[in-house]
Amino acid sequence: MIRIYSIGLILLTALLLLPLTVFAQKTRVHGTATYNGIRPLANVNISLDGTYDGATTDDKGQFAFETEEKGLFTVVAKVTGFVNVTQPVELNGAASLAINLVFTTKAVTLNDVTVRPRLFDLTDKNKYTVLSPLDVLTTATDGNITSALKTMPGAQPVGESGDLFVRGGTGTETKVYIDGLLVNNFTYSSPSNMAARSRFAPGMFKGTFFSTGGYSAPYGQALSSALILETEELPVKSSAELTISPIMTGANLEKLSRDKKTAYGGGVSHTTLGLYNMLAPGAVLFTKTPRFWDGNGFVRRQLNNGGMLKFFINGGISAVGLDRPNLDYDGVINNIRLTNRNLYTNLTYRQHLSGGWKWQAGLSYGHNSDLTSVAARVDGGFRPDSLVRQADQSSLWQARSVFSKLILDRTRLYVGTELQRISEQRNSSRYVDTFLAQFAETESYLTDRLSARIGLRLEYSSVLRQANVAPRLALGYSTGTNGLLSVSYGRFYQKPERQFLWQTTDLGYARADHYIASYQQLANDRTFRAEAYYKRYNNLIRTTPTPENSGWGYARGVEVFFRDKKSIKGVDYWLSYSFLDTKRQFLDYPTAVQPSFAARHTASAVVKRFFSGIQTNIGLSYTYGSGRPYANPNRPADSFMTDRTPAYHNLGLSIAHLMSIRKAQSVLVLTVSNALGNRQVFGYTYSARHPERREAIVPTNNPFIFVGMFVTLGADRRQEIINSQL
Repeated sequence: MIRIYSIGLILLTALLLLPLTVFAQKTRVHGTATYNGIRPLANVNISLDGTYDGATTDDKGQFAFETEEKGLFTVVAKVTGFVNVTQPVELNGAASLAINLVFTTKAVTLNDVTVRPRLFDLTDKNKYTVLSPLDVLTTATDGNITSALKTMPGAQPVGESGDLFVRGGTGTETKVYIDGLLVNNFTYSSPSNMAARSRFAPGMFKGTFFSTGGYSAPYGQALSSALILETEELPVKSSAELTISPIMTGANLEKLSRDKKTAYGGGVSHTTLGLYNMLAPGAVLFTKTPRFWDGNGFVRRQLNNGGMLKFFINGGISAVGLDRPNLDYDGVINNIRLTNRNLYTNLTYRQHLSGGWKWQAGLSYGHNSDLTSVAARVDGGFRPDSLVRQADQSSLWQARSVFSKLILDRTRLYVGTELQRISEQRNSSRYVDTFLAQFAETESYLTDRLSARIGLRLEYSSVLRQANVAPRLALGYSTGTNGLLSVSYGRFYQKPERQFLWQTTDLGYARADHYIASYQQLANDRTFRAEAYYKRYNNLIRTTPTPENSGWGYARGVEVFFRDKKSIKGVDYWLSYSFLDTKRQFLDYPTAVQPSFAARHTASAVVKRFFSGIQTNIGLSYTYGSGRPYANPNRPADSFMTDRTPAYHNLGLSIAHLMSIRKAQSVLVLTVSNALGNRQVFGYTYSARHPERREAIVPTNNPFIFVGMFVTLGADRRQEIINSQL
């Protein structure tokens, strides 16, 4: 019935795609650049110092760009043959800001650098796949950050995990940073082979930057990928939000002070799948309905000296219980219970200092507690002697400080230090690690078209009693006003995962060397990117007979991405394809083979529109992944990992209708994951005693349908609410 209903929705709504409207609060900075206030100057590069916002003047010397920044900033103007011009500005949330930039002094030499538009800088945020909150939240998935990123090239459609698997790497090889600070336990805890959502709502971030490789020196301890998230600044207006649905309820408050320099607020939410599983039972037999309690609070303050102070705290409690057949013994059921408690806090500060320096600093603390119990049930009763309990405790203290400055008129220097104190415990096994990293990096324009990024990162781990040196290098060549050809190399290290360090600390870093060549073109609201890469893994963990660093592997492939907001009026769509050839020998793999989490071919298509006549937002997404290998114990040793799962197909649908209930702005939302109800198999679990017995690893609910109402008081944030649930 659900499948028939889903197909009907697709047929009725697939063509109802009209312009998508966005109500993001931005300031339009515009003006002219002239020589002595008389002659207009073309090709002047205008940038908001310390940000990634800017533009280039046209033949009339005019420019315009939009920014979401607020506070005191410096506008920097550069053009060949003239001394740079700087002008302080205050961004206070006004819709428009006009400035005039006057060049009065010519440079001594004409062999200066023409700074290219910001899209062609070599800073990580401009090399990454960049998604705005609107992009993340209107991708017709489940409103989850990682789900949206799985439609991007390089990411694998691993449906049994909430982690990001990138370019032949495991989910633990991708690290997440919020305002520059590492976040462990980014997703909720869940039993094995069950995907979990992010703990953090996409709407709290103003930008999502996803690197599939070759990221820069300020970040480390990730062999494959970095996901960098930046939190919102001050809101434009106070508001309150209420969420009502059969699955979840919640309330949020955001208050802006009278002087427009302080914002504070928070929210609570409760999620339970009890009613949903009663109406539409899934593949999992829950003995304790998944239940989540979450709360958060924040304070943001714009100081009089132009500095920005942010504090954020997020906490949650969750519990789930389920039954799984014991494949080794007939009539035996394994009852699994998992209780989780999580706390994360983040305090950051940034300020422009004298002498052109900019300082960014942060402190964070995270704690996660998982209590897992497994007991055998026979003939409806539990066997007391079968109970196994596992208590995991994890905590991370972190401090970070970064200074940056424009030097030599063409090079930006970054220097920084980070310190982490990590504690990991499972039952009576525990270790503590003090981790120190220092880094330096320069971004330079060598000629009119050639730019370079050179970085070096030094790391030391007390638990490993080892240090490493990680060089990074990238070169970019501008092929014109719209194209960039770049090559990059980087060496990346990562400590062994905690389950290995609990056994022994006589281990070393795993290492990956990245070689990347890419071409990118941006013009007229169209983006094209093609990238080829090669990764070499060394010192991976092998577990047979005991943990040691003797594993190795490689990953190589080609990726293509195209996004178009221009060709079809009002339509925003993107297409991506990835080819991956990878093998690795690690864990208990007897030889180097394609790992179980890697699909050779993946492809995605996303389309979004807004039907203004009926105030309805619609989005569709489709993801394909070729069959993945799995270990079949019935095969001989020389046929290890030669079996393949069925190909993965997933069509997502989202519909949201805007309405007003008295003075409250409301949104009615419907989302469907795997709307066509295709059977999705992610692998198989085999019996150790009877290898002929196996159980397929499948989604918990297939398809999954969500219906909810979101009501906003104060600011008209209906579009934001729509986006946060699609």
